[in-house]
Amino acid sequence: MADHDNIYDDEELVSANPNQRNWRGILIALLVIVAVLALIVTSVALLTPPDDGPRVRGARLHLSEVLSGELSPLLFNGSWARNYHICYRDPWGGISLLDATDMNIVSRSLMPNETFRRLNPAKFSLSPDKKYLLLAQNVKKLFRYSYLAQYVIYDVNTRECIALTPYPEKDVHPYLLLAQWTPRGNGIVMVQDYDIYYRTSPMSNIGYRVTNTAVPGILSNGVPDWLYEEEILHSAKAIWMSSDGHMMLYASFNDSLVEEMHISWFGEGNKALYPDIRSLRYPKPGTPNPSVRLYVADLVDPNNIHTKVVKPPAIIEHVDHYFSTASWVSLTEVCITWLTRAQNLSVVTVCKSPMWHCQEMQRITGDDRGWVDTPPEAPFFSTNGSSYVAISPVKDGPAGYYKHIIWTSVLRKQVVPLTHGKFEVVRILVWDQTNNTIYFIGIPSMRPGQRHLYRVNSALPVTGSPLHPAVCLTCTTSSSGMTSYDENEHWISSPSRQTNNPASRSEWHEGYDTQTEGTDNKEHRHSSKKDKSKNKNISKNGLPCQYHNAIFPPDGLEYFVLECLGPGVPTVSLYKMEMPVPQFITMLQNNTLLRERISNIALPQIKTFPVQISGGYNAQVRLYLPPGLREDEITRYPLVVQVYGAPGSQLVTEMFKVDWNTYLASRKNIIVAQIDGRGSGGQGYKLLHEVYYRLGSVEVADQLEVTDFCSSIEQLVAAIGRSSPKVPIPVSKPHGGEFPSPMNKLLS
Repeated sequence: MADHDNIYDDEELVSANPNQRNWRGILIALLVIVAVLALIVTSVALLTPPDDGPRVRGARLHLSEVLSGELSPLLFNGSWARNYHICYRDPWGGISLLDATDMNIVSRSLMPNETFRRLNPAKFSLSPDKKYLLLAQNVKKLFRYSYLAQYVIYDVNTRECIALTPYPEKDVHPYLLLAQWTPRGNGIVMVQDYDIYYRTSPMSNIGYRVTNTAVPGILSNGVPDWLYEEEILHSAKAIWMSSDGHMMLYASFNDSLVEEMHISWFGEGNKALYPDIRSLRYPKPGTPNPSVRLYVADLVDPNNIHTKVVKPPAIIEHVDHYFSTASWVSLTEVCITWLTRAQNLSVVTVCKSPMWHCQEMQRITGDDRGWVDTPPEAPFFSTNGSSYVAISPVKDGPAGYYKHIIWTSVLRKQVVPLTHGKFEVVRILVWDQTNNTIYFIGIPSMRPGQRHLYRVNSALPVTGSPLHPAVCLTCTTSSSGMTSYDENEHWISSPSRQTNNPASRSEWHEGYDTQTEGTDNKEHRHSSKKDKSKNKNISKNGLPCQYHNAIFPPDGLEYFVLECLGPGVPTVSLYKMEMPVPQFITMLQNNTLLRERISNIALPQIKTFPVQISGGYNAQVRLYLPPGLREDEITRYPLVVQVYGAPGSQLVTEMFKVDWNTYLASRKNIIVAQIDGRGSGGQGYKLLHEVYYRLGSVEVADQLEVTDFCSSIEQLVAAIGRSSPKVPIPVSKPHGGEFPSPMNKLLS
């Protein structure tokens, strides 16, 4: 019994004594749990990507901002006057005259802001004698370049305003199709109701009628019809004055045999609930084209104006033809380029007074390889008229033909190329005959979306020696001196020859890149020479400027205006032409307000890359990616392909613009693709002429081929990866679409 009681006593002692618990085991278990939790937390912290902040930084783009044009940049709003003066809209809202040769960069006011706002001109120009301003008011747009406007002449000295009219004796203020100053003094040429008028001075009480044959809508003088305006001259005027202002070359267009196209015209806003029906003289294949005749009018005696017909060469005269360029060679000679309707023959001619019969200087044929291009400008003649330079096809072996500069002897009919290679010349800007230098805008090899300022020696090379290399003045440099492609950068372009003074080049680009508004000339100079370590040719947006335009004065070559048009917000600068590189003087426009506004908008990410297509060519492709798209995600986005295949056109360029594509990507989270395939410009005639007699076929095939390419993740990653280290992966698959409309290929 005692033993039995002891047993129960032991059990009670064990269960009642807490000091006998296994604290060591408990502690070890807790340590293991803490260690496991620490490992989990550490792993999560290490493997979780860093927080990049909000997915979309900035406000989404509104359609009204795109349609209103308020996000369009301000470009060069002035023009060159004589003696290196620039007439421009000043920062205070008036019109001023800037002397480029004045080291203090001082401008003289021509019209105060109050007067400008009261008159509210849409366009303005200064007379050659700098006494008057010609102001266009109440502009009504007609076609791409043409418009109707009322014109006012403003006296700079007396501040008096005079309504411009062909009939000074009548108290009327008519709408004019064209008004421009003569090259000397302050004479005015104008076009009203498609007839040309001339006034010797704004104060003259007499207007002289040069033509009287116009029939509105059928026969026009001095202004082109729709076909010539849109497709050939790319201008609203067809009048060319001699340098002394005494002779006028003008074109007369007859559309009486051209069939009419009837168009529904809806107007603007809600002004017209039902459309008007308007007619347009629109020639189609196999139907009559407008006929054109060129005339020369002698204005020395305005009371007795003599007019002579310019006679085309025999090879052109008796076939359907166009004229594509016209200019004055001297006071008694004009140069006219003619083109057959089939565009398989182009003839450069010189027509001399007094008979004005055109003599053939150069002939360009298509040779069944494609059509002959209409040149962008008339040839540039030497001072004595013995030679000229122009843009013409030049063959580069198996690569085919490219647009290059040629020199032609008028007497010997000798043609010598001055540039050569797998790049293209877009436009000749000026020929400095004193220094044997030609300045031009060109497209670097393999970079069709870029435009740069080049120069080349115009002296003929010695027989057996290579051509003088073209030097790029606005390209970024590389050690090789050749146009190159870097896998870790986007597009890189460099001059074909290095300059001997890299520091000078650096100063030029830095001066261009670091200017701001509100600084005087000394601050401009100081900022242009500091911080030599900065990247050359980097715009204020941090992006290399890859799309340029240059404007030279009409009477000299010492100064020029350089426009940086993209890919960042554009800027406009004034430079002095020096060797080896130009010298920065001042910033004329830097679009500070637009830049600040753009910085607060969620703009799309833009990726540009080449894609190999049929025939061994490379299509240039650009993707507008939604701002919220991230590289580490695989998400389906709708894709819209912008389709535009006009021969020689380019969609993929480095020019800055905020447009419908920008809106779709920014606001609607739609990926927009632009594709330049066969038939596009900037890559030589071989690619361009792939659509010869095959319009609407190969360019459509290229659109489909690139679209299928973009639907493959692996291929798209590889293509974009070559142009950017960070690779977004938008994946979409096509389910149909039609090609005739501009924005139409919908992928989901």
